[in-house]
Amino acid sequence: MPVILALCLLPVLLGAVCEYAVCRFTKRRAWRWALPLTALAGTVIVFLVRYHGWSADVAHGGSAPIETLLFIPGLPAALLFLGLFIGYRLWRQVWRPRVIDEK
Repeated sequence: MPVILALCLLPVLLGAVCEYAVCRFTKRRAWRWALPLTALAGTVIVFLVRYHGWSADVAHGGSAPIETLLFIPGLPAALLFLGLFIGYRLWRQVWRPRVIDEK
Protein backbone atom coordinates (compact mmCIF):
# COMPACT_ATOMS: atom_id res chain seq x y z
CA MET A 1 0.00 0.00 0.00
CA PRO A 2 2.76 2.57 0.72
CA VAL A 3 4.29 1.79 -2.67
CA ILE A 4 1.00 2.57 -4.41
CA LEU A 5 0.72 5.82 -2.47
CA ALA A 6 4.29 6.84 -3.24
CA LEU A 7 4.34 5.88 -6.92
CA CYS A 8 0.76 6.62 -7.97
CA LEU A 9 -1.32 8.85 -5.76
CA LEU A 10 1.37 11.23 -4.50
CA PRO A 11 2.51 12.40 -7.99
CA VAL A 12 -1.09 12.98 -9.09
CA LEU A 13 -1.97 14.99 -5.99
CA LEU A 14 1.31 16.89 -5.98
CA GLY A 15 0.98 17.77 -9.66
CA ALA A 16 -2.64 18.89 -9.34
CA VAL A 17 -2.05 21.06 -6.29
CA CYS A 18 1.12 22.66 -7.65
CA GLU A 19 -0.33 23.37 -11.09
CA TYR A 20 -3.51 24.84 -9.64
CA ALA A 21 -1.47 27.08 -7.32
CA VAL A 22 0.84 28.25 -10.10
CA CYS A 23 -2.04 29.00 -12.45
CA ARG A 24 -4.04 30.70 -9.72
CA PHE A 25 -1.37 32.95 -8.24
CA THR A 26 0.84 33.91 -11.19
CA LYS A 27 -0.01 36.76 -13.52
CA ARG A 28 2.04 35.83 -16.57
CA ARG A 29 1.34 32.93 -18.87
CA ALA A 30 5.02 32.07 -19.16
CA TRP A 31 5.10 30.91 -15.53
CA ARG A 32 2.45 28.31 -16.29
CA TRP A 33 5.00 26.45 -18.42
CA ALA A 34 7.50 26.28 -15.55
CA LEU A 35 6.04 23.18 -13.86
CA PRO A 36 5.61 21.00 -16.98
CA LEU A 37 9.09 21.89 -18.21
CA THR A 38 10.59 21.24 -14.77
CA ALA A 39 8.78 17.90 -14.56
CA LEU A 40 10.02 16.96 -18.02
CA ALA A 41 13.60 17.91 -17.16
CA GLY A 42 13.41 15.97 -13.90
CA THR A 43 12.07 12.92 -15.68
CA VAL A 44 14.85 13.02 -18.26
CA ILE A 45 17.50 13.45 -15.55
CA VAL A 46 16.15 10.51 -13.50
CA PHE A 47 15.97 8.40 -16.65
CA LEU A 48 19.57 9.17 -17.63
CA VAL A 49 20.93 8.67 -14.11
CA ARG A 50 19.19 5.31 -13.78
CA TYR A 51 20.25 4.22 -17.28
CA HIS A 52 23.91 5.15 -16.84
CA GLY A 53 24.00 3.93 -13.25
CA TRP A 54 22.74 0.54 -14.32
CA SER A 55 25.14 0.25 -17.25
CA ALA A 56 28.06 1.19 -14.98
CA ASP A 57 27.21 -1.72 -12.68
CA VAL A 58 26.87 -4.31 -15.41
CA ALA A 59 30.14 -5.68 -16.72
CA HIS A 60 31.06 -5.15 -20.38
CA GLY A 61 28.73 -2.24 -21.10
CA GLY A 62 25.33 -3.75 -20.36
CA SER A 63 22.27 -1.55 -20.32
CA ALA A 64 19.27 -1.23 -18.04
CA PRO A 65 16.22 -3.35 -18.81
CA ILE A 66 13.49 -1.24 -20.35
CA GLU A 67 10.97 -2.46 -17.75
CA THR A 68 12.86 -0.85 -14.89
CA LEU A 69 13.17 2.43 -16.76
CA LEU A 70 9.49 2.49 -17.58
CA PHE A 71 8.44 1.62 -14.03
CA ILE A 72 10.46 4.06 -11.93
CA PRO A 73 10.78 7.29 -13.89
CA GLY A 74 8.00 6.42 -16.32
CA LEU A 75 5.00 5.65 -14.14
CA PRO A 76 5.41 8.44 -11.59
CA ALA A 77 6.22 10.92 -14.37
CA ALA A 78 3.14 9.99 -16.37
CA LEU A 79 0.99 10.34 -13.27
CA LEU A 80 2.66 13.66 -12.43
CA PHE A 81 1.77 14.97 -15.88
CA LEU A 82 -1.78 13.70 -15.35
CA GLY A 83 -1.87 15.65 -12.08
CA LEU A 84 -0.59 18.77 -13.85
CA PHE A 85 -3.36 18.41 -16.42
CA ILE A 86 -6.00 17.90 -13.72
CA GLY A 87 -4.76 20.98 -11.85
CA TYR A 88 -4.88 23.07 -15.01
CA ARG A 89 -8.39 21.88 -15.89
CA LEU A 90 -9.56 22.53 -12.34
CA TRP A 91 -8.17 26.06 -12.48
CA ARG A 92 -9.85 26.66 -15.87
CA GLN A 93 -13.16 25.34 -14.57
CA VAL A 94 -13.15 27.47 -11.41
CA TRP A 95 -11.68 30.73 -12.73
CA ARG A 96 -12.90 30.85 -16.33
CA PRO A 97 -15.12 33.84 -17.06
CA ARG A 98 -18.72 32.79 -17.42
CA VAL A 99 -21.30 34.36 -19.67
CA ILE A 100 -24.72 34.50 -18.07
CA ASP A 101 -27.57 35.03 -20.46
CA GLU A 102 -30.46 36.60 -18.58
CA LYS A 103 -33.49 36.70 -20.84
